[in-house]
Amino acid sequence: MAVFCKYPLLLLVLVLLLPLSAAAESAPLEPLVATAPLTLPQVIRLTLERNLNLRAEQYDAHSSQAAVRREYGLYDPQLLIGFVTGQSQQEINQQNFEAEKHSKFSLLDFSLAQQLPSGGQLTLGFDNQRNEEKESPLPGINPDYESELALQLTQPLLKGFGRSVAEQDILFAVNDRQVAVQDLREVAFALLAEVRNAYYELLRLRDNLSFREISVALAQKILTEASARVRAGVLPPVDILEAEFGLKERQRFLLDADREYRDGLDRLALLMSSRFPVEIADEPLGRPALAVDEEQGVQQALGKRPDLQRRIRQLERLDLEQRLARNDLLPGLDLTASYSHKGLGDDYSDDLNDIGAGDYPNWQVGLSLSYPLGNRTARHDHRRTLLRIKGRQAELAQLQEEIRSEIRAAIRLLDVNDKKIEVASSGQAFAEEKLRILLKRQEVGLATIRQVLEGEEDLAQARTDQVAALADYNKAITRYLQVTGQLLEAEGVRFQGVFKDESQPLLLINSP
Repeated sequence: MAVFCKYPLLLLVLVLLLPLSAAAESAPLEPLVATAPLTLPQVIRLTLERNLNLRAEQYDAHSSQAAVRREYGLYDPQLLIGFVTGQSQQEINQQNFEAEKHSKFSLLDFSLAQQLPSGGQLTLGFDNQRNEEKESPLPGINPDYESELALQLTQPLLKGFGRSVAEQDILFAVNDRQVAVQDLREVAFALLAEVRNAYYELLRLRDNLSFREISVALAQKILTEASARVRAGVLPPVDILEAEFGLKERQRFLLDADREYRDGLDRLALLMSSRFPVEIADEPLGRPALAVDEEQGVQQALGKRPDLQRRIRQLERLDLEQRLARNDLLPGLDLTASYSHKGLGDDYSDDLNDIGAGDYPNWQVGLSLSYPLGNRTARHDHRRTLLRIKGRQAELAQLQEEIRSEIRAAIRLLDVNDKKIEVASSGQAFAEEKLRILLKRQEVGLATIRQVLEGEEDLAQARTDQVAALADYNKAITRYLQVTGQLLEAEGVRFQGVFKDESQPLLLINSP
């Protein structure tokens, strides 16, 4: 009886007929699910938590953050340790004699290199050589140990100079992360719009199912009444056949409505990545008011639409490529500078004492210039990048015009569906009054069973049209929020913007 209480006019229609027969031909439908019914905010929250496509997109966003952290490895100091051992033999040809020089040696080198934000590199090196055996007729000192502690700087002054050049891989990775975030937001936008539309469609299908249940009950009443009147000799037997056909036809409509409703529940469960059926809360389709404005909607879209923001990020990447290509047009002018202390000694301690005393300092400063004659590669790379920027700017301007057109279309769709609700309400009121009159006329024999069945079907169709208009209106609201970029915040969804824990979602929603 709960269904009939929602629709008092149809309850009145049934009261006008005979009491419900205990021998009804149609059996009640099985319950759909046994789980707790879900409201729209609960459905949205569970979908954002469970949807596998959205989860995959969040992992992609996390991986883009890992790529950013990877590129910061540019500033990790590079430690190099080298060891070499070998033997050297050399023929010596002097004025008074010829001889051979034999030696065995070992080299142990340490170096620590650090990348500088300016594009240069600073290297601290400590080289050690030990001559283990030596045999030479030449006079002079041939120490057992030779070492050098050196600090060396290499710094580009034109081509390759600057933080943006040195950190270009980091900047590209940051840009890719920003694009990944907009990809995530776009997937969330599409998913949220699909969930809302699926939920409103389910409300429509549920109401349609209720109407069809009432329609079957009414057809059963008509058949019961017709049977009684035929037995009383008031109606011809053919009216029973017509009433039976009307009942079976409405049972078929009920089966179709039930199938569509169950299919809708499965679609919603799929969006929620749920392996079990879901049930929606018993709430009516509303007609929420929404203030719309084209200019405000355009401004909202320009700041929040993920597809537009992704294009802007891609344009920023091209701008970085253009600046790097312009830097490549410059000649290569590198500054090199080094300072070192050397040591010599028959034992290693003497060698180190020489280095510490600084008795043998060495330094050098120099410049090196390089420039490819013609430099066609750099010139055409720069030209190509400029042309790509102009192309992306044109695409961005086109997308902005498309956004404005989409917003205008969404506003018109809202207006049309709002008026459809009024038309459908008028049609329902007319169908209700028409059926009421037909039922009164049937009582006195002025209306046939076919006319009553047709009137009942007209009322069922009018109610179906009304809930369809309400569902379309709510879907139009979803469309407007989507094209203006306000859909996420309208449902309390926000992006936390922190990539600390990869197991945590990047999109958060307020609990219903």
